[in-house]
Amino acid sequence: MFINKITQGNTTFKGIYDPNILITGSSGYIGSHLISELTSEGYNCIVCCRNKNKKEYLKKVIDEINSTKTDKSLYSFADTDLTDEAEIKKLIYRNKPIDGVIHLSGSTYNSESIVNPRKYYANNVFASGNLVNAMLDNDIKNLLFVSTASIYTDNTPKPVNELMLPNPKTPYAKTKYMAEELINDYKTYGLKPIILRLFNVAGAHGTNDLDIGKNVITVLLNLIREGRVFTLMGNKYPTEDGTCVKDFVHIDDVTKAISQSTKKLLEKDSKGETYNVGSGVGTSLGTIIKKSLDITGKEIQLRISSPLKDEVPSLIADNTKIKTELGWMPRKNIDDIIQSAWKWIVRNGGKK
Repeated sequence: MFINKITQGNTTFKGIYDPNILITGSSGYIGSHLISELTSEGYNCIVCCRNKNKKEYLKKVIDEINSTKTDKSLYSFADTDLTDEAEIKKLIYRNKPIDGVIHLSGSTYNSESIVNPRKYYANNVFASGNLVNAMLDNDIKNLLFVSTASIYTDNTPKPVNELMLPNPKTPYAKTKYMAEELINDYKTYGLKPIILRLFNVAGAHGTNDLDIGKNVITVLLNLIREGRVFTLMGNKYPTEDGTCVKDFVHIDDVTKAISQSTKKLLEKDSKGETYNVGSGVGTSLGTIIKKSLDITGKEIQLRISSPLKDEVPSLIADNTKIKTELGWMPRKNIDDIIQSAWKWIVRNGGKK
């Protein structure tokens, strides 16, 4: 049995597979990959997506996965503004029962947040509060919130673990941490959250992906393809080659981490946890440049500029907790990330 629209009249029907998961930010870089992972795992997905073209893409992905299965996953699409609490409540009510929510939506760029903090407080803090209030008003307690490693700074030892006190500097990092604090405070109302602090997500699942994100690797590869200049922001950091060291984690490993966390989230004895999601391996930007040139077989002009004001010289995940408690392991390395991103860019002309 298969439907592509869950109506208000279906409030007692959970479909062939349980559970039903509402996913905000479904059409973004991580969300568009996650839909494929969750559908293949048998989850019913309520997909929040406004863009018509992205909706058509996601529908095609789900249909293709369902075509290989005897029992079809259910899905529905929703067009919802999370800054409008009444609209969120209406969405949740119309799609009951909802067993859990994966909250991916929000604004995500440190540099943009510095010049437009209002956008980040609205989309990351106020919207998250609206979502949690609407969930609790409808007796939904299971929330998986996707946060960021940007809340850590160079004032903490390396690699960083979940017990280290965050000290966010940019409005983006501050608003994500504020959302974490709000969510954790709401445990007093019975909320059972899992928070995932993602490090530098990059790479592609395949050449037909909707999006491969805007990160330093995709920016670099696009500039290599176009024969343009790449600006390296600082080369005198206290690292082995003077460039920043970052923890890059493949998008496929991230969606697996979210999938395994969702399973944990829905367990009856789940009390809420915070996990780092990173490879546990640091790679300098200098190494990224060298590997990218080797993989593409091309050259690039390099320009050295002043370091970013709030850049962290080295940030690597201690991922012991998620590996121990959830059995998650990163399977792909930095070469896999660069190669997969390059294949996507070559196939798609660098377009998102």
